[in-house]
Amino acid sequence: MSNQRVVAGGLDTQVGQPRFSPDGTRLAWLTDSEGWLRVCVGDIDGSNAALLNEELFEAGEAPWGAGQRSYAWSPDSKRIAWCRNEGGFGRLVCAEVGADISREPEVVEPEVMDIAKAWHHGVSWGPQGIAAVRSGARTPPRVVLYPAVLYPHSAEASSRGIEFSERIEIADGDPIGFDKATFAQGCLVEPKTLSWMSGALEITGLLYLPPGVENAPLIFDLHGGPTGAATARWSPSVAALLSHGWAVIRPNPRGSFGSGRAHLRALDGGWGASDLDDVIAGIEAVSGARNVDSMNLNPPRVAVTGGSAGGMLALLVALLRPDLVKACISVYGVTDLLSLAETDYRFEKHYAQRLVGELPEARDLYVERSPITHAHRLSVPTLMLHGDADEVVPVTQMRQFVSAARAGGAVIESHEYAGEGHGWSRPETIRDDFDRSVAFLEMWL
Repeated sequence: MSNQRVVAGGLDTQVGQPRFSPDGTRLAWLTDSEGWLRVCVGDIDGSNAALLNEELFEAGEAPWGAGQRSYAWSPDSKRIAWCRNEGGFGRLVCAEVGADISREPEVVEPEVMDIAKAWHHGVSWGPQGIAAVRSGARTPPRVVLYPAVLYPHSAEASSRGIEFSERIEIADGDPIGFDKATFAQGCLVEPKTLSWMSGALEITGLLYLPPGVENAPLIFDLHGGPTGAATARWSPSVAALLSHGWAVIRPNPRGSFGSGRAHLRALDGGWGASDLDDVIAGIEAVSGARNVDSMNLNPPRVAVTGGSAGGMLALLVALLRPDLVKACISVYGVTDLLSLAETDYRFEKHYAQRLVGELPEARDLYVERSPITHAHRLSVPTLMLHGDADEVVPVTQMRQFVSAARAGGAVIESHEYAGEGHGWSRPETIRDDFDRSVAFLEMWL
């Protein structure tokens, strides 16, 4: 292709979701060029670009997720609405773009208007208002509409020139694989934010407490990515764990999205080490070694669970600090970093090189941080689940780990789901995962 021109981005900058304004005069996109993933607006060719606001919040979720639509132009091209990440909690907001987005520093940035709390995905703005899929810790996904009324002359009604009417729910439904009877009364709770120190760094997480349960056993549930994030969106698995009287902490260790580029890139070269330190520090903190935000949780027993990169991290905790946890569950978890780097799924090619190191120079790091290297010493009861059609983390990774762990005398259960890939797609698989996990935790936690 000839006449190519870079509009935004670079080797050290994330960009995503480019969208033209409805009137065809401007281009918007997401960028973390200033340290936080925010909405940027420029002319149609990308020139004269400037951030829509300077808030220390990121727009939406990790940008590597396919099919995201975390912001939208208004039909008149004068405003943009987006869902921002407020420490794991979502909020839908909007701001006026204005006639000249490339403001001088002394010009006051446009006011950001709150529309609604909760996570909003698939944001779209049409003549009748803003439509999105809304969800929260206590709310299964709903298709909703926020009717918008525009006032060409702000003096007529709103000083902001726009108002939104009460939310209208267009469609809802039970989560796939579950029904309302699955959840005990009151088990859907809003999480609290908590933090602890890992060396000189403050690490945050979301704490879910089962109502009416004192000194509940605790599950550290680790997100994947490893550059994903723990967010207060709908999670049937968390609700189910709470219904059995278990507390849940979902941490955001180094490398997690949502706290700015510095926190995200703090994992560069440290995958399987820096994030492991952060999780171990959190478990030690809540286990009575030191206070966490003045919350003396002091759970009698702790388990660790995770999927994909989170599954790898869960295994490393169980392998290297078995004194901290009573049980471990790894779902389609990475067990061999070196093999992963050599057979990377096309979409994630060269991902491990940034997060661990360049090969072959960093080969020893890949080996040392791989759970398979330590499988023979596994002493924590462990459950592993995997799909036999997984193209991202091949099922051979689980098979080899289970074989090595059993050879060392470990108590380990495993199960393969025929035809499933990296993430469950069938209701019966989701249900079986839930049943196996609960039975395993009831036995060991």
